[in-house]
Amino acid sequence: MPKLIKNGEVVTNEWALLDADADVTNLAEGYWVLPLQQFLTHASQGEVNYAHVGVSLVSDDDITALEEHIHALQLIVLTFNAFADGRSFSQARLLRDQFDYAGELRAVGDFLQDQLFYLSRCGVDAFLINDEINLDSALNSLRDFSETYQAACDEPQPLFRRRV
Repeated sequence: MPKLIKNGEVVTNEWALLDADADVTNLAEGYWVLPLQQFLTHASQGEVNYAHVGVSLVSDDDITALEEHIHALQLIVLTFNAFADGRSFSQARLLRDQFDYAGELRAVGDFLQDQLFYLSRCGVDAFLINDEINLDSALNSLRDFSETYQAACDEPQPLFRRRV
């Protein structure tokens, strides 16, 4: 069973990730993560309780479709279909920097342990870790580097600006 790391700590995952074929009749009970198109359909019909419904994005989804909902969402899940596909990194940066998304940004799917530190720099604050990855090792991966040079979501100032 996958484990959830959120803000550097192992926590219980309360959200159920649904696929596009799932029959969703009662969104008020439980915590649901819907694919983008299904989310937009339910939101347009006024059937979304933002405290209980999140949205899942795949790397080729257009995040601008979420613009009117972005500040109400509690959870956005970035789905990595292939570890070599970096578009979800870009989605994370856009959500944090251009859309000012402040909720939970969770990575799921096929990402590598070596990518955890870089994902956190892009604004991802939660990771659904597969059983193949050692949990303690994954937690340590979030602290792979003690200092960063570039500006990013986690540190808006580059190193030369932080020096006194």
